[in-house]
Amino acid sequence: MIKAVIFDWGRTLFDPDEKKELPGSVDILLYCKEKNLKVCVASLVRPPKTSIEERKNQIRDLVLGKYIDIFYVSEDKEKDVILDQLVSDLSLPKEDILLVDDRVVKSIKYGNKHGHPTAWLQNGMFANELPNSETGTPTHIIDSLSKLKDII
Repeated sequence: MIKAVIFDWGRTLFDPDEKKELPGSVDILLYCKEKNLKVCVASLVRPPKTSIEERKNQIRDLVLGKYIDIFYVSEDKEKDVILDQLVSDLSLPKEDILLVDDRVVKSIKYGNKHGHPTAWLQNGMFANELPNSETGTPTHIIDSLSKLKDII
């Protein structure tokens, strides 16, 4: 049973080009909170385009921030470091932590490798970045955040 959801930030919950939350992101985070799920965000930044402080402020200042329990922002090239920390902080069985990302090469790959259920948001810029033998097949493939309601 899902008890926590780790969301990717950029292009999953937030549009970095328009600098605003993506359609359905507030609704799905509210839904998660109503279900008493822990809501987490993992975000990578690429200076000088965006700094760690700028991203942290962005997450805190947007309406999305009030629904997020834990978030980590890093400059690391590998998202695995952030995901390891979030999973550790949650102290839940791996099968109870759902990972949601618009890229199969990031959180989906991590989740498949570590035994988590995964939901690939196949929408937007990376919709054609298909799963392969290295990433593994996502547990769920969705084309909008609202479809997460059927999973959680």
